[in-house]
Amino acid sequence: MVVLNVEELDISSLTDAQIDEINALWNVLRAESHPEDPPKADEVARAGYRTMPAFVVSREFVARDSDGALIAHLDTTWEREQNNQHLLDIHIEVHPSHRRSGLGRSLLGIAIDVAEAAGKTLIILRTQDRVPAGEEFARRIGADAALVGHTNRAVLADVDRGMVERWVAEGPKRAPGYSLVAVDGAAPDDLIERMVDVLHVMNTAPTENLDIEDQVFTVGQMRDLERMMFASGATRRYLAARHDASDQLVGFTEMWRNQNGLERTVSQWGTGVRPEHRGHALGKWLKAVNILRILDEWPDVVDIRTHNADSNDAMLGINHALGFKPYSVDIHWQISVDKARNYVRP
Repeated sequence: MVVLNVEELDISSLTDAQIDEINALWNVLRAESHPEDPPKADEVARAGYRTMPAFVVSREFVARDSDGALIAHLDTTWEREQNNQHLLDIHIEVHPSHRRSGLGRSLLGIAIDVAEAAGKTLIILRTQDRVPAGEEFARRIGADAALVGHTNRAVLADVDRGMVERWVAEGPKRAPGYSLVAVDGAAPDDLIERMVDVLHVMNTAPTENLDIEDQVFTVGQMRDLERMMFASGATRRYLAARHDASDQLVGFTEMWRNQNGLERTVSQWGTGVRPEHRGHALGKWLKAVNILRILDEWPDVVDIRTHNADSNDAMLGINHALGFKPYSVDIHWQISVDKARNYVRP
């Protein structure tokens, strides 16, 4: 195994210069995976580190070459609360010019040490097809491709605005007894508990063979995520479907627009409808209204990107009609800590 100059980061006391150095490595990797996109601004990376959600535990490590240059980064995270306490989520990132040298294996060994110290039994990592080295590494260590999906992309110039407007007009007719509620900034105090509750509909989305439990979301988690996103300059466009008779939120869709050089792309987060309220085309209504708002309010946005499991037929049907097309293949891999240890230390 390669012997590295590896150091663990003290995340709470990172200086601007340290964060900028890490971001420089990220931008080398970003140019490889997203060559059409601009680099991430240093201020966005700084805001991310300084507003990390309190419900997430993170231990990060960096590796340097003999000249002291940063050549690799390892991020290990898990949730502090009751969710999925057997899981360790890892990201191993190696500079393209230093791959195939044993760096990934060495950093995986450190991740295993973190997992064992934290009592975790399963490791999850992610790859995308634009960086083939990631999938090669996952297969080499013996990880299983547990959830296969795509990042799908809609170029707004190609969106059929007439169809979107029809979906908006048809919404109240197909879903009588429902109305829409918009939130453009922080969740209002009198609405946030219902916004958190409807978020649990995401537990009905396909997870295929991933060994994960349902998430239990909290108001504190939503506030943490809001704080992190707003600190980086992001803008929210959230829309919920309300069942008027019960005043319950029964569906939602959420988009975020970044700033500081990244504002050309809007990220589509979750969209879902409670199973007992499906059959009224609420998902189409929600997505159409939000996309129409993007077209009208942010004419300089180029595209919307979202992740979907390939088995999520209902959402893919809506997205394909809206013009979303495959952008990259995204795979969630899982491997037991015991199996990973056997690879690193046979």
